[in-house]
Amino acid sequence: MTAEAAHLLTAGVGFLGLLLVYRFVSPRVVPLCFPGYHTLPWEKRIQVNEIFMAGSHSIIVCIASWVAYFTVEELKPTTLWYNCAVVRHTSAFFLGYSIADLGLILCYPHFGDMWFIMHHMVSIISGFLGMHYTSIPYYVNMFLMMELTNPFVNFRFMLKALGYPEKSRLFATTGVLLFISWLIARIIPLPIYVYHMGRLMASGEFFKIEVPMQLCSTFGYLFFTVLNMSWFRIILKLFKRELRG
Repeated sequence: MTAEAAHLLTAGVGFLGLLLVYRFVSPRVVPLCFPGYHTLPWEKRIQVNEIFMAGSHSIIVCIASWVAYFTVEELKPTTLWYNCAVVRHTSAFFLGYSIADLGLILCYPHFGDMWFIMHHMVSIISGFLGMHYTSIPYYVNMFLMMELTNPFVNFRFMLKALGYPEKSRLFATTGVLLFISWLIARIIPLPIYVYHMGRLMASGEFFKIEVPMQLCSTFGYLFFTVLNMSWFRIILKLFKRELRG
């Protein structure tokens, strides 16, 4: 099996596996922790299933990308090309999830608005490029490391869909953890990314990589940065509210 076929297989596993989680695993696991699941209307139940699927994906991508960051010595800001199996397979799995979730959003529009659709379309492009190319794996992995925030995002969405009061301890704890993880994975890395990417551009090395990767690592990252900062304003307000009790 070639490397490319292996990556496509990982993407397929991400796509089909997570749809199976949505269809069969979530309806059986969620009620074990939240018995009120069965009393929800059908629209809410499938929304909870989608949230559970998204959370399952984010845990896998988060663990893989952060382990790669701390264990793969070749992942450096100055590395132009390196065939990092962890990064490429994680990108492939992320690609499979993004396609599956976009399909659900298109089938059930109440799962997400136009911003979510745009987010997933850019994610599909980013995931494909990270899977297909071996260039700038450090920056591809930084993108994947943003998933650290999403288990808390999805758990908070799930609590809301299940009808938990927003002043409950679970909501408050999740809000604090979401704020901290957002700082660690999406705000603090921003100047680090810009600094190293700027140096790579200034040296001229950046322009040796493939044009799709050049565009994705600049305009794609800019797109996610705008979303991250917009969402962080909301998260900051929620965090302040949790501190005030």
